[in-house]
Amino acid sequence: MYNSFEGEYLTTIGTDIHVKTVDVEDVRIKLVIWDIGGQKDFEQLRRAYYQNAAGAFFVFDTTRPETLDRIHQWISVLYEVTGTIPLVLVENKIDLDSKIKPGYAEEIAKKFNCVYVRTSAKEDMNVEEAFLTLSRQILTQAREKFTMV
Repeated sequence: MYNSFEGEYLTTIGTDIHVKTVDVEDVRIKLVIWDIGGQKDFEQLRRAYYQNAAGAFFVFDTTRPETLDRIHQWISVLYEVTGTIPLVLVENKIDLDSKIKPGYAEEIAKKFNCVYVRTSAKEDMNVEEAFLTLSRQILTQAREKFTMV
């Protein structure tokens, strides 16, 4: 997010908010990113944070299969709240041995018609590409809405 890596793993408790600027084509996009904890306790809170979202990342840890346990439910609820918005499925920690069933992430991406990006925050692999991918999709969708009006 900030071109740095914290070695110690910290689970998001509740919500963290970050701002990132991305340049796509001739447009500077300001992303306000709500990092929402995946714990069941935050289920109702997640729905509230989905309001007015223009796009979403669903990030899972390749070393922790349980980070994918409720992804179908989370994406379904997201789309219930927002309608179909750009979505990028992000597999993180690809510099480590994966514990995810081969092909499972691709199945999810196909089911929800979203882009799948494999990243390593530690090795700075494809992190910026994930932000660019989502930003391009958000820009495309916004332009399509604007031309329809």
